[in-house]
Amino acid sequence: MLSSNIGLDHIAVYVPNQYLSSVDLAHARQIDPNKFTIGIGIKEISVPSPAEDVVVMAANAGYQVLQEAGVLPSEIGLLIVGTESAVDGAKPVAIQVHELLGIQSACRVYDTIHACIGATYGVLSALDWLAADSSRSYALVIASDIARYGKASPGEPTQGAGAVALLISRHPRLMTLQEISNYSKNVYDFWKPKEEIYPMVNGVYSAQCYLEAVTQCFTGLIINQKSTFLYHTPYPKLVQQAHTQVLEVVDSTIDKKPHYDKYVSCSSLYPSRVGNIYTGSLWLSLVSFLENIYASESNSLIELQEGCYLFSYGSGCSSVLMRGEFSANCREMVQKMKLSLRLEQRVQISVEEYEMLMYSPDDVKKNYLNTGYFKFEGIHNKERKYSVCKETVFFEVENG
Repeated sequence: MLSSNIGLDHIAVYVPNQYLSSVDLAHARQIDPNKFTIGIGIKEISVPSPAEDVVVMAANAGYQVLQEAGVLPSEIGLLIVGTESAVDGAKPVAIQVHELLGIQSACRVYDTIHACIGATYGVLSALDWLAADSSRSYALVIASDIARYGKASPGEPTQGAGAVALLISRHPRLMTLQEISNYSKNVYDFWKPKEEIYPMVNGVYSAQCYLEAVTQCFTGLIINQKSTFLYHTPYPKLVQQAHTQVLEVVDSTIDKKPHYDKYVSCSSLYPSRVGNIYTGSLWLSLVSFLENIYASESNSLIELQEGCYLFSYGSGCSSVLMRGEFSANCREMVQKMKLSLRLEQRVQISVEEYEMLMYSPDDVKKNYLNTGYFKFEGIHNKERKYSVCKETVFFEVENG
């Protein structure tokens, strides 16, 4: 049994500085825009520049979370990157991030891979690692992915890119975390053969597998109906379907639409503006909930006092359900989050620019609209090269 006082100290999200409107994409593909904005629930697609691979996004998110939390790289004893967009078949993304962030050499460093649940398994490993030794202080888990699909393919409107950094500690200022159930089954709903450029997707079957997994994870549980429900969000419409099914399993008497509107809907606001970011999707939903519940002055404290359920899913498939209890200092940590501001400051690009970035990246300058602290410089002698493009300084900050 994990110690109940271990969990998430802080969380930060990095998304590329440019996005594509789903309406513009629909018009270019001669499709009714409502099929994208309402049918799947995605309004904007986050588009990376060639200077922003998964290493760069992970490092940017990691730098941000350490700065906002006031934690030094020398305090990190475990670094895990969850990704399904690895840039090397053997060398982990995490070791590149380790160097860019200047984390101490006495650190366990590795990647976790299991489709979209990879980062969540990294979080569970970090919880176990901290629980095993009371002298350990911080673990850093980062989800970083770029969802790419073929031009005009069914998956194209769900594309997205971004990284979420999760700082795990023994005395978390944001929320404690506890695993309460899991479900796994070998299926081929979404997979990536090494010889293929884009993933193989059985969309309808994948949604069925997701719904089966969430049903199994909630079956037999007595839930707190006033808790927030957070889900892995490949697209918001699937979350609506999942929550309806969950309520049918745990208490069919609950009025489903009002319950979704009150306890789920705000968690889909940011995913609808970023798209699918694979391993970071659940955690992006958490940030969406926290920032938006605090934007409302009405009932935020009441909602947070009831905690939350967090459901993570990875195709293939595996899933886990966790319980989160928000800490007394949660409001202070949420006020450090800046994702809403970053989303507003992004640059909207045209379909032509999007196609150039996604399908002809070699023709684009490496610094295209890049606003992060780190960037990918290219491949030299078959080695990937990265650089610092903004001053990065870690300040000594008391952690209270």
